[in-house]
Amino acid sequence: MKSIKTKFLRKWVIGSLIVYPGLLGLLHPLIAHGFTGDHDKLLTTSQFIMHTISIFIFVFFLGRMRNKAFEIVGKRKTMSDIWPFLFFSPWLFWFGYYTLFVPFDILFMFLSFGMINAVQLKPFVKAPIKWIWQCILGYLLAAVAGILIGLGAYLKYYKNFHGISRDLATWMSISIPAAVVVAFYFRYVLSRQIVISDEQEFIFENKQHFSKVA
Repeated sequence: MKSIKTKFLRKWVIGSLIVYPGLLGLLHPLIAHGFTGDHDKLLTTSQFIMHTISIFIFVFFLGRMRNKAFEIVGKRKTMSDIWPFLFFSPWLFWFGYYTLFVPFDILFMFLSFGMINAVQLKPFVKAPIKWIWQCILGYLLAAVAGILIGLGAYLKYYKNFHGISRDLATWMSISIPAAVVVAFYFRYVLSRQIVISDEQEFIFENKQHFSKVA
């Protein structure tokens, strides 16, 4: 019988491996570039709007995935907990883009994930101070992995691709390494940090037992 922690960690890993490649790797270039085409550093109004919409969609489902995972261990999060993702993450993405350009948009957006989760999930872990730097470090590593592999592949292979295929290949190469880091780095950290009471485990095991009997 699976423990509540095992189910929680599995949900975190699967969710991360779906949301990042699916929404950042696939949906983002389709929305951001598929409707308005390629762009230079200065975007048109329509390009800016479509990029922002795609980021909103990505971070909304990223926050929702996190909430669903933490509900398993009894740490109920509400939709109001997602608003920092919707506000800070797009803002930091554009701040990085318009000040230092690519790849600092990606770096700053991922660091916003780290800072938001470091604060919001702090009450649910065993060592809150340690969690803060572990959380920010994890998303920093995810950003660096995505940037090095994705942009490295772009410079070596994808820059001569045409149309949307170049953007899809680049963003998939950014999002997949980032997803792997987020999934398995935090699987290790959360397996040691998450607080699960004996009462929660008992209730979970009884639910599992009764569901099988039914």
